[in-house]
Order: sequence, then C-alpha cells, then structure tokens
Amino acid sequence: MKPIELNQKLINAFPDLTKAYHEQVDWQEGDDTGSHVVYGDVLVPVMLAYLRAEYYNIVQKYFDFLEAILVAGDEYAADVITTTVIESLFFDDLDAARVRPLLGKKTREIWDNFGN
Repeated sequence: MKPIELNQKLINAFPDLTKAYHEQVDWQEGDDTGSHVVYGDVLVPVMLAYLRAEYYNIVQKYFDFLEAILVAGDEYAADVITTTVIESLFFDDLDAARVRPLLGKKTREIWDNFGN
C-alpha cells in the first residue's frame, strides 16, 4: 500500500479528521505525505486525548480501524500502525489495564511485544 492510499483510508473512515489532515499535509507533499507523519501527527494526538479523557467508547472505533488495517496484511501499513501509532500510545503514560481491552488480536500482540 502506498502512503496516499493509507492516508485516504484514515480520512475516509474518520471525516472529522479532514481539517487536521489538511493542516498537516498541505504544506508538505499533499496527499503523498508519508503515513508515519499523517498517523503520528493527526491520529495519535486524537487517540491520546480520548484515552486521557477516558472516552473509551469513542476511541474504540480507532482501535477497530487499526485492527482492520493490520488484518489486511500490508507490510507498509503494519509498519505505520506498529511504530507510529501503537508504539506512541504504549510509551505514553496511559493506564494499560484500560487500553488492553480495547485492542483486537493483532493490536494486542503488538502492544504486548513492546512490554517485553
């Protein structure tokens, strides 16, 4: 999968992120901006805000989205989800006991590997 495709998946799934997305990519390479940048600077802050506010029912949809991407098996997408999203969340000061139940099988495996 190319960055433009992975970036568009995010915006298509979460149209409410469109403004933040354009604030990030319009001054860079547009839709071709790398997905590590987009997911790290657009998605991660939103997820962290919801997790810190303990809006677990809202953040669940983001974890479901990440799980679906991982299940699809694309190497580039998995790298973005692993090293940019899940790693960022794992190493933030979150209550892991509250986050783990939100994770699907693949996202939980990745989360748990950071703990080892």
